[in-house]
Amino acid sequence: MINKLYLYISNTYIPHHNQAIEEYFLNEVNQDSLILYLWQNENTIFIGKNQNPINEINIDYLKKTNAYLARRITGGGAVYHDLGNINFSFICKKNNYDLNKQNQVIINALNKFNLKPYKNGRNDLLINDRKFSGHAYCVHNNNCLHHGTIMIDVNNEDLEKYLNVSLLKLKDKGVASIKSRIINLKELNHDININNLKESIIKSYQEIYHYDIEIIYDDDINKEKLNKYEERFSNPDWYFGKIKQYQINKENKYHWGLVKIEYDLKDDIIDDLIIYTDALNIKNIEDLIDKLKGFSITQLKNYRYLNEEEKDIIELLLEDY
Repeated sequence: MINKLYLYISNTYIPHHNQAIEEYFLNEVNQDSLILYLWQNENTIFIGKNQNPINEINIDYLKKTNAYLARRITGGGAVYHDLGNINFSFICKKNNYDLNKQNQVIINALNKFNLKPYKNGRNDLLINDRKFSGHAYCVHNNNCLHHGTIMIDVNNEDLEKYLNVSLLKLKDKGVASIKSRIINLKELNHDININNLKESIIKSYQEIYHYDIEIIYDDDINKEKLNKYEERFSNPDWYFGKIKQYQINKENKYHWGLVKIEYDLKDDIIDDLIIYTDALNIKNIEDLIDKLKGFSITQLKNYRYLNEEEKDIIELLLEDY
């Protein structure tokens, strides 16, 4: 049961440091506590844990503009952050995790600006059928993270230049471009800005959970642990990864996410394989990667699926055999 509310507002715009703070809270959160963490990143492409940056972003434009590349610990798709966007994180123990209640904090905060957001699909908040907030989730050692973006005044011209969005994904959404399916809150209410939205979220947080809020200060954070987390997130091996060329590539879009499979065959056996996806349920995908290495195509035809993602991925693998 939650009986302590905590709040931390980041004072930096460096994504790898902000990720480290989030990871620190995820590992340190107490049994009876809920932490709300508010943060912003400066010119950052934020990819999901199982995505390939080569597929998702314009690398040349990223280098030209000296923007940051960061990789989340959660699933989902690539997003663009600038200082017209604010990010939120809810962190608590699994028994205290309440997605509807956490979403209500954001919804109620926006209601105060006469905006009427609603949840749609697997991880979005929308207004007038256009997305302004995408969310992602994970569970780590019985601790839960729910985080997301809120677009207030994001530079959509830059967003389109940085992100390579799959045509399969746009077709599935029935739109011609990224800009046509997203919206800045500033377009709906000219009075909204980063500071007054922060204040509204904090007020809504207290109203929804009915406890006083305790502020977390920088001095309350263990710097040694924080530095270790930041070293991890700022390492190119983490955020970019080691990209190799595979013999065979296949791609498809399912209701649970976009998936791209790359693999090598040796004498009908899957010698090496990687699965890139914007799926939110990343554990099923990661488990399957480990299972499939060493399987023959013949064995796959008799494979017993454990879940929907496995079924779809294996049928995609087998579609030419």
